[in-house]
Amino acid sequence: MTPRNHNRRAFWLTSLAPLVTGGALLLASCSGGGSSGAAFSIVSCSLGCSNSLSQPGEVFICNVTDVYVNQDIRITFSAPVELFSVTNNTFRVSEDPAGYTPPSEFSLDPNDPNTLIYRPMITFDSAGNPIFGLRDDQTYLLEIPSTSQEDSTGPWVTGENGGSNSSTLRCTLSASRGIFDTNPGPPLVTSTVVQVLPGDDGIIGTEDDVFLWVMAAIAVVVASDSPITFVFDDIMNPGVLVNPVTQESEFIFVYLDTGNPNDLMDNRIEGTLQLVLNQDSLRTTVTFTPQGLGYPSGANGPIAVEFSDQIADLGGNNLVNGDRISFTPQIIIFDPLVVDENFESNLREDPVRTGSTWDDGLLVPGLGGGSGRLGDLAVPSGEVVVLDTDSEDFDHIENLSVFNPNNIIDGGSGFTVEGGVFEFARLRVDSGGVLRFTGSNPARIYVRGEAVLQGQIDIAGTSGIMHAGTEPTGLGGVGGPGGPGGGPGGQGGARPDGTEFPGGIPNPGVGPYFDESGPADYTLLDGESGLGILFPDTTMGPDGDRVAGGAGGLAWPQPIPEAPTLNMPRDPADIDGLEVEFLYNCIVATPSAPGGGGAYSISGSDGDASLIPGSMETTAPPSSPGGDSADLMIDEAVRSLDPELGLLRGGAGGGGAGAHIQLSKVNGIPLDPATNCSIDINGDPTQLETYLAHSGAGGGGGGGALQITSGRRTVLNGTISASGGDGGSFDPAGLLADILALAQAGGAGSGGAVLLQSAQLQLQAIPGRINVSGGLGGIGPFDSIGGSGGPGLVRLESARDPDFEAEKPKILPTPEELRAQYGGNGDLLFANILSTARWTPVATGVSGFSGAQSCWIQPEGNFFRLQFGEDDPAEGILGWDMSLRFADQAEPQSYRGDNAISGQTLEDLMGNDFDSGAVIVRFQGARVIGLLIAPCNVVETGISSPLVPGSITEWVSHPSLLNSKSGSPSDSPNVFRFVVLFNRGDANFDGLAGGIEGLDDLTVTLIPD
Repeated sequence: MTPRNHNRRAFWLTSLAPLVTGGALLLASCSGGGSSGAAFSIVSCSLGCSNSLSQPGEVFICNVTDVYVNQDIRITFSAPVELFSVTNNTFRVSEDPAGYTPPSEFSLDPNDPNTLIYRPMITFDSAGNPIFGLRDDQTYLLEIPSTSQEDSTGPWVTGENGGSNSSTLRCTLSASRGIFDTNPGPPLVTSTVVQVLPGDDGIIGTEDDVFLWVMAAIAVVVASDSPITFVFDDIMNPGVLVNPVTQESEFIFVYLDTGNPNDLMDNRIEGTLQLVLNQDSLRTTVTFTPQGLGYPSGANGPIAVEFSDQIADLGGNNLVNGDRISFTPQIIIFDPLVVDENFESNLREDPVRTGSTWDDGLLVPGLGGGSGRLGDLAVPSGEVVVLDTDSEDFDHIENLSVFNPNNIIDGGSGFTVEGGVFEFARLRVDSGGVLRFTGSNPARIYVRGEAVLQGQIDIAGTSGIMHAGTEPTGLGGVGGPGGPGGGPGGQGGARPDGTEFPGGIPNPGVGPYFDESGPADYTLLDGESGLGILFPDTTMGPDGDRVAGGAGGLAWPQPIPEAPTLNMPRDPADIDGLEVEFLYNCIVATPSAPGGGGAYSISGSDGDASLIPGSMETTAPPSSPGGDSADLMIDEAVRSLDPELGLLRGGAGGGGAGAHIQLSKVNGIPLDPATNCSIDINGDPTQLETYLAHSGAGGGGGGGALQITSGRRTVLNGTISASGGDGGSFDPAGLLADILALAQAGGAGSGGAVLLQSAQLQLQAIPGRINVSGGLGGIGPFDSIGGSGGPGLVRLESARDPDFEAEKPKILPTPEELRAQYGGNGDLLFANILSTARWTPVATGVSGFSGAQSCWIQPEGNFFRLQFGEDDPAEGILGWDMSLRFADQAEPQSYRGDNAISGQTLEDLMGNDFDSGAVIVRFQGARVIGLLIAPCNVVETGISSPLVPGSITEWVSHPSLLNSKSGSPSDSPNVFRFVVLFNRGDANFDGLAGGIEGLDDLTVTLIPD
């Protein structure tokens, strides 16, 4: 530095010689009075700078004012620039009028230290799109202050000679020219990799291997962890190259070439891409680094690289040599890999699908929850999923994220659930989602892991429909179906036949039928009783006795012991059995009887017919009795709702209403109490003048029966609706238009039954989480009311006794509602509905199963294909094994190898299937793209899934059955999981060597490729 400065000083003194005049040294300066030291000023710039006409030598202006958003600005000074003096204060660029200072950087021309370069910086948004320093079509003020400005106090750009800038630069620039192509023409890319050469031993794969960077297109044996470097001879547009934020690319594809172009995405090699833009050398470098241990072994095939035709430089020029390149990695023979799960920690436990205790070195059987053999059921917000408890094959569910039949354990083709017992690994009903059950059987849901219910489970009885009473079919209203296992409501009575009567509507075949030898037959005109509850339990079969259903209403008029002469007319002259009201224009004022309400924990109420107000001479039909709860003989056993004892039963249906001829009219003299409508105005005997016949409305269905038994926990933040359906009503809105629209009211169904069992039971502390209310009786003409249904039963069981008082507010109906409906003490009435107990599962059937499922297991290393080890009995090699703990054995015993209990393997002795197996183990595989970030929380389908679509295999009994049958690596799983099921109902569970205590460890042998 010293000689250079000395030379510059000599040059400076020499340059002053012409200014020596008359022995005096004159110092010429363009600066103002605020400067001292050597002269230093602007000479020129890349914007066509020139002297201002008004202040030549002191102020420069720009003759080029339209610039690119990424354009460099070069300012040449009279001497070398001191770069540290260049800041946003001494070299000012600001957006006009906002004052925003764009990001930038300053440098010196490496070939000319007198020239300062201002460069707008390129940044990137979260998608990797470039954001240029100058914003398109914005105006900027460029100012380099100087010592010649009266208002400038510094700082200023200074030179290495110590002088401060003495000439001001002021320009107004418009970023209107778009993006500047720094290297005109299409860009080229050069791709290089690391090739492996043998060392002195002549063998690749030993410690003395030699590594050499070569062109990828000519590489022969490439290192398994070699980066790929792509050098572009231009400043590229990162938005169509690499996202520098995520280090990912949708424009450069690195994949294993299997010869099938459709495998490109499935066989993609995961890795990171780093991008470097060098604006000085006009180069863009992208480095791809493979993930994990590197590329698959070269035995699987070559690695190919494809470039998207969207790759372009900042000027929009596309890549000119974007042809596919390929190279072959070195062949590596991996040692067998043993995955050993010793249950010391729960890192591999899938908590939402596990009900067993997984920790502290042992997998212990859980209390229950079932096998989970159906896999997951997930009802998303906005969807309604309907399952049939009689026969369900799931074929109607097309969304695999809701239910994936491939996850059924030992399902085979056409797997069907018969009888309403569903065994899920996990149950999820999201807020806004609805899971509904239909069918004649109770809905029994077993969940191996957890059931999280944010939405609604609907097993409610259906209400009887609104019924006019004049439908063309002449039939009564249809009773509402019951919920699963609940009784349907009774059908309303058919409209009486009016064929023989004036104004009557024909309805042949329904009666009433008159027989001289006995009373008239009103069978088709009477309301049908609601179907009651099987008694004493469901083990009696569907044809067993039914009790507690609401009674059907009698058609009216008809003979009863209290009024044996009442009758519907046989013909127009037969009016002796009618009671007519002379105050009401000689009409029949009485309706039929409404249906009674169904019963369960509390009796249903009676149907109550209302006469036309002011009726004087009319006999009201007898009330239709509601179902009687006493008929069910409810005790602690019945309150348990134990399905194994046949006590999980839906509610009772409400009765249908009877038919009637209310408002039919005879031609008697009205308002004459003396004749009471018996003689017309001409003195002739009276007869029917108008025949109006009405059918009855149907009853409401009983709420269904539901069991949810989960091995880990049940969370209910949504609702379970098991209420009874309302009784059918007449349509008052249509009465003026159709005077025949006088259907009598149906009775309501009772509430159903809900049984919740879990190790942990969490019901949100909000009223109405579980609704077993009875339905409301229907509304009939002139305020007739059908009988209301009685409430159902709720049973809560957990590993710790649920707190009755804490759970009480979450149930409907509330004590206050019961007191309002029935009178008396609401709390005592509520005690009939809710019961709680400790969960003590029985070890039979589905209830005897519990189990655990692992998360997806991805062996460490970037293995493209995993071959699962076969058994080799001759060599004593097992593809998989596990060790079981027995009460009478000090050491764990091999399941598939030699053991101290029997001369045959425990697998052969106990079996490994649902028909025979105290412990059942299954394996499932899938293919994943890249590294599983959260192997215990994998989305298995859809665009957000890391799994290759369709790659999830069926569950198999031996991992080797997961090996690809086609031999194609792209068909091979590279992740797997296992499930272990304990069956307490199997004789060997407690009867072999003192009983099984748990699983000590489980191993799977893998052969990476």
